[in-house]
Amino acid sequence: MFKTIFLPLTIRLEAFTHLVPVPFAIYLASITQEYSASEWLLFLLICVTSGTLMVLGGCLWRYLILKKISLQFEILQTEKTRDSYSIGSKAKAKELKLFLYRYPFYEGFIIILRWIVGVGLIFSVTPIFDLYRPTLWTTFILYMIMIPPISFVAYYFITENAFRNLFKLPLIRPIAIEPNEIPKFDYFKRILISFFALAALPVTVLGYMLISSANGNLNVQNPSLQVAIIGIIFIFPLVFVAYLVAKAVRQGLSETSHILDELSKGNFSVVSMPSSGDDFGQQSFHLNRVIQQLNTMYTEIFTLNVGLESKVKERTLELENSLEEVNKLKFQQDGDYFLTHLLLKPLGKNQVNSDIISIDFFLKQKKKFDFKGKEYEIGGDLNIAHNVVLQGKKFSVFVNSDAMGKSMQGAGGALVLGAVFQSIIERTNLSSNTYNQSPERWLKNAFIEMHKIFEGFDGSMLVSLVIGLIEESTGFLYFINAEHPWLILYRDDKASFIENELSYRKLGTKGLNTGIFIKTFRLLPGDIIISGSDGRDDLLLFSEQSESNHRQINQDENLILSYVEQGKGELETIFQVLTKNGEITDDLSLIRVFYKGLENQIPNSDFSKSYQTAKKLVEVGNIDAAIDSLQKQILSQPITNKRFHKLLAKLHFKRKEYSIAIEHAQVYLESHPYDIGFMELGSILLRKAGKLDQAIEISERIRLREPKATKNTFHLIRLYLEKDNVQRAKEILSERETLYPEERERTKKWKQILVLKFPNLLL
Repeated sequence: MFKTIFLPLTIRLEAFTHLVPVPFAIYLASITQEYSASEWLLFLLICVTSGTLMVLGGCLWRYLILKKISLQFEILQTEKTRDSYSIGSKAKAKELKLFLYRYPFYEGFIIILRWIVGVGLIFSVTPIFDLYRPTLWTTFILYMIMIPPISFVAYYFITENAFRNLFKLPLIRPIAIEPNEIPKFDYFKRILISFFALAALPVTVLGYMLISSANGNLNVQNPSLQVAIIGIIFIFPLVFVAYLVAKAVRQGLSETSHILDELSKGNFSVVSMPSSGDDFGQQSFHLNRVIQQLNTMYTEIFTLNVGLESKVKERTLELENSLEEVNKLKFQQDGDYFLTHLLLKPLGKNQVNSDIISIDFFLKQKKKFDFKGKEYEIGGDLNIAHNVVLQGKKFSVFVNSDAMGKSMQGAGGALVLGAVFQSIIERTNLSSNTYNQSPERWLKNAFIEMHKIFEGFDGSMLVSLVIGLIEESTGFLYFINAEHPWLILYRDDKASFIENELSYRKLGTKGLNTGIFIKTFRLLPGDIIISGSDGRDDLLLFSEQSESNHRQINQDENLILSYVEQGKGELETIFQVLTKNGEITDDLSLIRVFYKGLENQIPNSDFSKSYQTAKKLVEVGNIDAAIDSLQKQILSQPITNKRFHKLLAKLHFKRKEYSIAIEHAQVYLESHPYDIGFMELGSILLRKAGKLDQAIEISERIRLREPKATKNTFHLIRLYLEKDNVQRAKEILSERETLYPEERERTKKWKQILVLKFPNLLL
């Protein structure tokens, strides 16, 4: 490597020095300095000596540097041949490669130093040989302006061009370097410095001649000859520097074009290696990144194409296996769905048997599934209806529920609810204690029992529901609504809600242990009650859908009333109206309760006349005659005139005949359970007769229906106090103060009354 670089590079560099700067220096000295022939010989001898020292010093420095580089190449080559090439060797190779990038700058700076030392040496020895002239200062300064720039440009380009092939050597070509590790010398700076160096030549010569002419030192005999000499001297550096710049650009373009040509042929293994710090060297880094990405893409595409058929078969087999696995899992899941469906089916039956009350179900679950060729559905909605007997009276009980969650989660809640409610029904039919409960008490206990079961799931399973209990003989409805859509009454072709406020949260909600009360409603013959889950309201309305690009769910809770009226209270027709107006987005369950009523519930035409006659007898004070008249009417029409018992109970109450009054009151209340005012009188009658337990039972029933009834509440407290059940009395009082703080003054007044009646009691 040393032999191929040192001698050619030295010849080119030193040849440029003696063809451009030296002729300039000699020419300027010849036309501006006045020496005798002997002085000229001595001056030339000093110049030749200094120039020789400059050349020898530069060559020696170059020799030592290139020899060191050559030795490093040999060491690396030896390590590679002996397989001892290691990470340390790569670090040395990288250091050597980076030095080669910097070396052209070293040559440029060394030639500047050589000129400063050489010309300075000549200037410093002239006084010794009596050759010093004042004009030498001007010559020295102008030399430093004119010669170093053009020498730097030439030395840099010549050295860079000579070193280009070194970067292709196998030892250093694979060594990766980063763009910021090599010195950047772009073409903007190169061209700027080159033009400055070329422009400095004529400007310096012209300035030198003008200064010498002004000082009278200019020695020009033949101007035409001088112009020709100056032109020839100027032409050479101009052409030479232009050639060096153009050659550098051409080599950079050639390398880039070669890389692009190889890429166009599909050769993505080619490597672009920067051989200089110019713009083309920087582009090499970018080209390498592009080549690497193209090579990666090509390799992937080639590999994919080569094994495409096998990969397709492999992926197809994987998909088939995955599909088979999914089908197995789906079959197992559908089996679980089917099992849950079988478990739910007997729990959601309509087992009401009555000639007076007719109950119909409608159920459409959102989740559909196929199992063994048949389609089934599963969800959280559940309809239940049974007959129960309480206190000797026949009731029809219905439940319309919606368990939280979709498919299996909702079905799980429905399954738990159905099982618990079925247990309650069985216990009611078998247990005498339950059999003797009032409808209010039975409904409250059933609700609390179901709530306790779901409360154990810690809020992960909630159920909304309506549970209703209808006394068949009177059509009196007792019900509880736990965050379920409101019950709808369809009467005289008009639909309306029979409730207007939220009563309770869903089953399973924490804190739902106190303040449970019963709502009531009196059904008339021909009335229809409809209960439905959220699916009746959660409609994706077609009209809204056509006007907007996003889903519009119905927000009008009263819309269902118009649908019930359009469907004439029939469940199938209501469903058709719903699907006609929108898309049902949730499980849908509906229950229709039709109350036919009894024929003898309509009083005869003589009832009002007889009743008015009895009242007139009471007004004139003839109570005995009034009692006789009413009893005769009862004996003649014992069924239709049960309301006569109400007036008889009041008359016997006035006469303090409490036992007889109680008998008439009980007969009346059996057919008129909705008369809550008379129930209060019945409780008072029982207390007067000393039947405290029965009085408490009636008062508790009133409290379950009307928890805010102040008079009844404190009457009940008094009853418990008379029974010496102070704990229960305090519980009722505390509950009232908690639930109704706005009635604090009334509560305080009644407490004072109770203290007067029970002075030993601390309330």
